[in-house]
Amino acid sequence: MSKALLIIIVIIAAIAGFWLWNLNKSEQDLLGPIPGDEGLPQLPEVSSGDTTSQIQEDLNKIDLGDIDKQFENIDADLNSL
Repeated sequence: MSKALLIIIVIIAAIAGFWLWNLNKSEQDLLGPIPGDEGLPQLPEVSSGDTTSQIQEDLNKIDLGDIDKQFENIDADLNSL
């Protein structure tokens, strides 16, 4: 009798574990993309060459946006200290 009870408990624990895992997974899917990710600049396609001039061209294609504007809040916080 105790062997049957142990098997039932193990099956119930496995089902509960799967249910909790599936619940956590669906919550992560509902959250969507990470907040703040949409404003990041996209990197351009890079060439396959490895010469200095090609690397320099690839680096010049990267648009970092207005870095000073991005750090205005941080500068204001630091100045208020």
